[in-house]
Amino acid sequence: MDKKDARKYALALRSNIEKGDKFNFIVNELKEAIKKYNNIGIYYPIGSEIDITNIMNIYPNKSFYLPITRDEISFIKYNLNDKLMDGKFRTKEPIGDIVNRDDIECFIIPCVAISKDKKRLGYGKGYYDRYLNGYKGFKIGVIYKELNNLDFEADDFDVVLDLIIEG
Repeated sequence: MDKKDARKYALALRSNIEKGDKFNFIVNELKEAIKKYNNIGIYYPIGSEIDITNIMNIYPNKSFYLPITRDEISFIKYNLNDKLMDGKFRTKEPIGDIVNRDDIECFIIPCVAISKDKKRLGYGKGYYDRYLNGYKGFKIGVIYKELNNLDFEADDFDVVLDLIIEG
């Protein structure tokens, strides 16, 4: 199927997935995956995205960065209990200075779906695809298992993930 149809299908399915202990399972898997990294890009969940923010409680001595979206996406350091402001697309965004992408060793990336060849399907605006183009660090996609290995036509520019954690 094409990406537009895959996105529509995946978002409808995701909103009806029984979440249960999936968040806790995924955070526990992430705990191991990010152990060796000190600077980690994460996201603030919107809608039915997987909430991984508890990872900051597990690793209080690591530095975490949340995205802000203007014309493009950028990341700002975030500490627990820092003030967040309303951003585009119903997101919550930190306040502060934009950091250099290459100072972030690892990104945990939200996914609408993931293709059979480990390519991420997002919401269709291409923010992560452009931001991570040429990035040499580690890219982790988090996904409900029902939306992993979806059969859709990914593009060459779609982010290829180094690790997929599904729950």
